[in-house]
Amino acid sequence: MVTKWIFLGDDSRWQFVCWLLKIPIEALPLNGRKTILIKHSFEKYKLIDDEVQLCIATYNLLPDMEIFIPTYGENVQFDLEKFDRCAIFETYPLGRESTEDLAAMLEASRKVEPMILFVLMDLPDEFEGEPIIDVKTRKHNLINKNRDALIARSDIDVLEILHWHRPLVTDLRRRIQHELADIRRQADLCSDYYEEYIQRWRAAGCLNPDVKASITSFANVKGRPHIWKCYNEAAQKVLFPPIMTKPKLRIGSIYEAVDLYQKILYNPNEQGKNLASFIWNLELDLKRLIDKLLLKFTESMKSPKKYHDFLNNDEFSSEHIYKSIVDKPGGRFYGIKDEFFSRYERFVCNDVLEIITNELINHIDQLKGMVVE
Repeated sequence: MVTKWIFLGDDSRWQFVCWLLKIPIEALPLNGRKTILIKHSFEKYKLIDDEVQLCIATYNLLPDMEIFIPTYGENVQFDLEKFDRCAIFETYPLGRESTEDLAAMLEASRKVEPMILFVLMDLPDEFEGEPIIDVKTRKHNLINKNRDALIARSDIDVLEILHWHRPLVTDLRRRIQHELADIRRQADLCSDYYEEYIQRWRAAGCLNPDVKASITSFANVKGRPHIWKCYNEAAQKVLFPPIMTKPKLRIGSIYEAVDLYQKILYNPNEQGKNLASFIWNLELDLKRLIDKLLLKFTESMKSPKKYHDFLNNDEFSSEHIYKSIVDKPGGRFYGIKDEFFSRYERFVCNDVLEIITNELINHIDQLKGMVVE
């Protein structure tokens, strides 16, 4: 399998190419003014020039490698996904903003952490003036930012750079950090996503006026003495429908908030894998979250003492009498609906979001603890 390199960065990459080809910089065809593709050959040096690019074949390159070098102005036009390794060349003055901008663009261009290597060309004779930072300091600064860097001073360093491969443990750690950062970004947007759910639920769901009216309807109270308990049971069926497997029953319920939690924490990457699923069992984690939401519902919706009294036979047998005691001022249970829905709304709009957010934060903190930042 051929390892494909792309060389980007400043013009010092052409010096590196000359080191590889073992030719002076003056002998480089077109001196970097045209895209170059370098391939292995059994010949010392073979040049094929066409309208698109300059192809150089040489036995100085390893048989299982190709090197693609766009001209300086073409850096941003190439899709990094086509290449296995990317070298960003930089010489004095080191730490330029243009280099950082290029690296940031490349790192953001693919979901998987790209295999990017900074090649610091130590060519002080070609720089006029005193460098602000030396090459060792620049390398140290890059490594502290979780970036890979090697120093090149002569053709002796060519093979080390072309053979470079990020250690498996380092690569795995960086992939985890990359995925964890994405989870964090999504978790930060959780309240915005949840606000959209609330708006939809007010139109058609657990916060819809008709749905709320059905919770406190006479049909739910008929033949039963404890009015608040009847409301609670009806509300729980709306918020936590008993048959979770039917998609229609999930719409407009708290299970949609559970789905949001799952999408943020267990969203698979492009390989179909997920960091959280390696740590937790998804089914058990969601069940634990639902149990926590149900417990909060039970605690939040406890009957106030003033509504502990039971309905008598007339009150729970006649819809007319029931409405007169709950809807008319002066009725024995007047105000019960307002207090019930005050707690109901607070649970749906605030408590659920708080629990979901806290669970996400706790899980992210545990994942963070498994990665050396």
